[in-house]
Amino acid sequence: MVAPTPSVLLSIVTWNSAASIEACLASLLAQTYTDFTVWVTDNASADDTCARVAAVAARDARIQLYRLSANTGFCGGHNYALDRTRTEFVLLVNPDVELAPDYLARALQAMRRDARIGVVCGLLLQSHDADPRIDSAGMQALPDGRYCLRLYTRPLSTVDLQPGYVDGADGALPLLRRRYIDDLRVEGQFFDERFFAHKEDWDVAWRGQLYGWRTWFEPGCRALHPRVFRPGNLALRQRLAGAIKADAVKNQLLLLLKNAPAGRAWRTWLRALPRQLAIFTYLLLREPSSLRAYRYVWQHRRAVLASRWLVQARARRGWQPALGAPAPEPLLSICVPTYRRPELLARALRSVGPLPAEVELLVSDNSPRDDWRNPLVARYALRRQPAAQVRYYHNAPGGNSTTNWQACLRRARGRYVLMLHDDDYLLPGGLQRILQTLRHDPKPQAAYLFGVDIVDVGGRVLRRQPVPRAGYLPPAEALQAVLTNSSLVRIPALVAERRACLTLGLDPAQQGSDDTDLWMRLFARHGLQCVPARTAAYTIHPDAETTSFFNETGIGLLLRLFGKAERLGLLPFEQLEQAQSKFLHQFILAGVYRALRQRDLPAARQVLRLFELPELQHLAVPLRWLPARLGLTLWLLGSEWLPAPPHQLPAS
Repeated sequence: MVAPTPSVLLSIVTWNSAASIEACLASLLAQTYTDFTVWVTDNASADDTCARVAAVAARDARIQLYRLSANTGFCGGHNYALDRTRTEFVLLVNPDVELAPDYLARALQAMRRDARIGVVCGLLLQSHDADPRIDSAGMQALPDGRYCLRLYTRPLSTVDLQPGYVDGADGALPLLRRRYIDDLRVEGQFFDERFFAHKEDWDVAWRGQLYGWRTWFEPGCRALHPRVFRPGNLALRQRLAGAIKADAVKNQLLLLLKNAPAGRAWRTWLRALPRQLAIFTYLLLREPSSLRAYRYVWQHRRAVLASRWLVQARARRGWQPALGAPAPEPLLSICVPTYRRPELLARALRSVGPLPAEVELLVSDNSPRDDWRNPLVARYALRRQPAAQVRYYHNAPGGNSTTNWQACLRRARGRYVLMLHDDDYLLPGGLQRILQTLRHDPKPQAAYLFGVDIVDVGGRVLRRQPVPRAGYLPPAEALQAVLTNSSLVRIPALVAERRACLTLGLDPAQQGSDDTDLWMRLFARHGLQCVPARTAAYTIHPDAETTSFFNETGIGLLLRLFGKAERLGLLPFEQLEQAQSKFLHQFILAGVYRALRQRDLPAARQVLRLFELPELQHLAVPLRWLPARLGLTLWLLGSEWLPAPPHQLPAS
């Protein structure tokens, strides 16, 4: 039986936090409200933070440790946890905070006062003294686009604390509603990772106010937070690292550029100008290294203004109340992985047509963060789609096609997923045919394969690829099909059950063949339902990722895939050998065909020489591919370039 999902995520981001993390965790585990899980995301600490967390986690299964390979900052660390969980509430916890035992219970009680409350913050104190000084009691918005900590350093005995609404919550210990988190995402991110680790709570507070959310201060929620840095303390500023000082300048500019309300932005900037001029003068005279903040903003101006467009467009809609019960799980998630191909992306998004209520659309963009073309195209193409059914994510740098797939599967909510790469598109009526199949199949399957049109980049149909036969292929037959036919599955033609894909997972080591590896394992377990209808177009063009796979590296990855099939015992050895021979012959000859279509004779010869690799010498030549292999070998070795008749060549 699957354990129920905890209602609260407690998210901690650590970086060299060994001195305080154990006391923090002890205070979390002592909470009177116990239905929670703790994620500790470590930003590549150099001390023994991870060892200390692991020791506590060994005693309490609610604690999970995730080690990142680089320091992604406060923003990146919390986004890592927020993107991978779906709890109803999230408590962000600084590693130097110690909570009173009833903090979480009181905060949850306060959250349930009003559906418009997106954040609850408590009273943070600087010490355990009899009359401690206040660290924060929420935040107060200032006219120039800044926020300040309410009652900072005031002795507790000198103030009359009352619960009520405030302008924002300090990032050290806010309780967030999941719907608030999802509503505030911009390009997929709750925290703008350009902020890294300073003023990100100001950004969230301002955005929340623009969207109509409210923040509640609950003085009964108490915790210890011995803050060591206060903005504006110049003596302490001198001792800070250069990157932190530059970030403080940069982030204030980002705040103003993104969030100053449309129609009133000039007033906010007018009020901010004297302080901004003073900061610029100070940097010019005393801290020139921080002038790089202005260079950063200028270099990324298009991306920042694109974010502003999204923020202000959402702000114009105002408060968006939840409509009754939580939205049901969509039947289908259409995931569009993309990378720097705005024209093709526009074609793919337009092909979807009006979204039915049971479909969601996710765009997952691996383009550089300063590339504004894809976001602009996505926003324009999706402008008439229901806002609640579309999501656009601009991924962190350093990803690849595999990480993009993984992100799509993780973010999707549908029962089924369709991967529609930016260079492919749906045919007219294709989405309706897919939905009809999913709705009315009396025996729902884990994988459905449809037919496709094979097209060039201009959309000209090169040929039509039907399914091998209509009906259900049991696991052994489906496995045999995918391991003997390298072009059986065109990605936009396959609809798969999301949970089945997540359970099996993508193998990053397979790189460009990770999709075939997933289909192999999926079909071996669940079989394949073949539907005799063409629903999508699959594009062959020089810039397609598969074009760069026809080489020794690609062959090595495919041999690794067949080695995995052998280790898993998916097929008898002799049958697997025959399948491997058929698959690799079709694959290599298809690569020759693609090169010839591009009139690249040297590339065609190079691909054909893959048959000479020592690892392939044992392969028998299947009768089906013998004429094509002999013909192409003689033709390429003995003639100048001639147009190759496509009908004589294998499917690519």
